[in-house]
Amino acid sequence: MQLQTAASAPSPEARAEIIAEVAWNALEIDPALAREAFLQLSADHPQKILLIQQFAMRLAEQSPDEALAWADTLASEREIAAAKGQIALVLAESDPLRAANLLSESGIVGREFDVAVVQVLQRWAAKSAPDAAAWAISFPPGPARTAGLSLIVSQWAKTDTAAVFIWMQELHDEALRKEALLAMEMALLQQPQDLREAWLQHADSQTRIELEAQRQPAMKEIGDNVPPPH
Repeated sequence: MQLQTAASAPSPEARAEIIAEVAWNALEIDPALAREAFLQLSADHPQKILLIQQFAMRLAEQSPDEALAWADTLASEREIAAAKGQIALVLAESDPLRAANLLSESGIVGREFDVAVVQVLQRWAAKSAPDAAAWAISFPPGPARTAGLSLIVSQWAKTDTAAVFIWMQELHDEALRKEALLAMEMALLQQPQDLREAWLQHADSQTRIELEAQRQPAMKEIGDNVPPPH
């Protein structure tokens, strides 16, 4: 199906469908045609967002700098966020700090940004949980910080339980500490009883009390995802 046939489509919806089909079919074999096609879709069209993400990812794998320059030419903040989120995700595999800085400096907010933040943090936490945590707590309260802290605490506790409890004790911001405690309680509840008790050996008495206070909220968050008692 040729891109030119879209002009004779009976409706805007049909035209968009033709353009999107051309773009998806060309993405592997003719990236230039794919780009020409999806740029003809209206700003923020759902198919255009998906295509932008795929194109940005492929371009970033070849040249992150070229991908970033291209992202800045897109039609809307949402499109830019979609592209830069994928670029950051590619960067996070080898340079999570640069990926994090890209997201921080972008000035973009919204769901695509939140999803990208969490995905970058997940990869960063696997490489350096302390550094990932230091970046996560710099964010204002919101879904990205909450989800990011949850995955960081969970991963960190598995590799260096003592360190994550020390980090939690040094959090002086009450709201931030509460988020971290909730994340830890959620992680604890999802461990077998013997491992749960081993982790808690690293917590002081005050932290244990605070964790207990997060039991009900944590149960609501994780639902039935709790190992049965021995």
